[in-house]
Amino acid sequence: MEMEFLFLTRNRLAIAVAGLLFASALAMVSGCGKVTYSDDSSLSLQFSADTILFDTVFATVGSVTLPLKVYNPNGSAVLIDEIFLEGGEESAFRINVDGAVGPSVDNWPILAEDSLWIFIEVTVDPTMGSLPFVIEDCIQFVTNGNQQKVTLAAWGQNAYFHGGLGEINALPSCEETWAADLPHVIYGIVEVEPGCSLTILPGTQVHVHDGGGLLVYQSTLNIAGQLGEEVVFQGDRLDEGYEDYAGQWGIELSFEFETEYGVEEVTAQRGGIWLFGGVNCEIRHAILKNGTIGLQVDTAGTSSAAALTIQNTQIHNMSAIGLLAQGATIDGYNNLFYDCGQTTAAFTLGGTYRLDHCSFVNYWSQGVRQAPSVLITDWYEDINGQIQQRSLAGSIFNNCIFWGNNYALTDFDELVVSILNPPVDPIIRHSAIDVDDEEFPQAILENCTQDQVPPFVSVTSRDFHIDSNNSLWDGSFSQFSIPVDLDGNPRIIGNPDKGCYERQF
Repeated sequence: MEMEFLFLTRNRLAIAVAGLLFASALAMVSGCGKVTYSDDSSLSLQFSADTILFDTVFATVGSVTLPLKVYNPNGSAVLIDEIFLEGGEESAFRINVDGAVGPSVDNWPILAEDSLWIFIEVTVDPTMGSLPFVIEDCIQFVTNGNQQKVTLAAWGQNAYFHGGLGEINALPSCEETWAADLPHVIYGIVEVEPGCSLTILPGTQVHVHDGGGLLVYQSTLNIAGQLGEEVVFQGDRLDEGYEDYAGQWGIELSFEFETEYGVEEVTAQRGGIWLFGGVNCEIRHAILKNGTIGLQVDTAGTSSAAALTIQNTQIHNMSAIGLLAQGATIDGYNNLFYDCGQTTAAFTLGGTYRLDHCSFVNYWSQGVRQAPSVLITDWYEDINGQIQQRSLAGSIFNNCIFWGNNYALTDFDELVVSILNPPVDPIIRHSAIDVDDEEFPQAILENCTQDQVPPFVSVTSRDFHIDSNNSLWDGSFSQFSIPVDLDGNPRIIGNPDKGCYERQF
């Protein structure tokens, strides 16, 4: 308590000193003559930070004050028309502009090449379950019609917070474990550094802030969920309306490049979980939902093991892609990928994909979808415009379902395969597919049902169990030992069903 009082006292002293300095500056200006303020709309301010992050989790109601310095780098004085909190009186944040208390301050002067201090305070009660995990607001600055802002963010609930300011933040230790005793919140991009590992225990809830995600760079991720204790990745918004809102999270990277019109900035989307050179990664009994690209796997695994083994996992309601694989090596079974704005899964740039009893079902209903439910390619165009081919040797999709709500459209296939060098052996076996294209490479198919609508229990309820005893939906041998389905129900030995669920008639 004494330390808190001392901290607040120092802040008040700083505010008082700043106010006296500002008053003295005004007195000197008034004594020397009238100040002329530029009305040039191209003039802008500079800030000591573009984001102020209150990264302390409070055990009870807490209050912290942080400073922001505002610079006028221009050769003339400017008058800031308005400084205000976007959240107004309802904001959890408060501002003090050189002694003037917000939430808004008007007509504030800064002399040429001078600066001012803004002190920002936030009070939150992290025990309140109705609060979001990350409380955000921003300070808006309007100068001669030129609008700028500084983001404010504070932790709003009891949780483990990972990440912070800066584009990429490493985990604090090389061998990290996340337990299920509290939710885990990712803010920004959190990296599992080369040679390190992250293990996520059964039942853990992971919430990812907008633009953020988990980067596994030449390292190992072990998501160790169990049936009934799945590990869940989703956004950090808890308010009503976000339960099924796609596009809430996923890594965003910003790039600047020169054009004939000047410097342009673009934002590139990457997977919410991005395995870049992953080493023996495993995802078991997990649910990834409501992101942009759920899971991205780049580069191949070793000769002895896949880059990723994924089992009994659901990825759904992604605004772009559920699973994006680029030249990767992936083993897996009993997975359900559904409802994505583009594709449920894209296996691109070649690679080795051994997937059994997976359902890729796209009934995306939040707009027009122009991409197939599943895309498979073995080539890419390099920076010189040359076509490069990468093998799909060793790939087998067995006992799978490739389907979607565009199956009845003319000149549209829910499974698109674009390959320059077809494998010697069929790679899609004993599966249910939607293909009408006469140029489809039929040699890659073996014992598949083609354009037969799967009798799902309820598309409306997204229940993709098969509701028919017709032998048409029988599969065949399994590449792996798979005694149970996604529900944990036993599979029929020797004659299992297609898809991630086994009929229990």
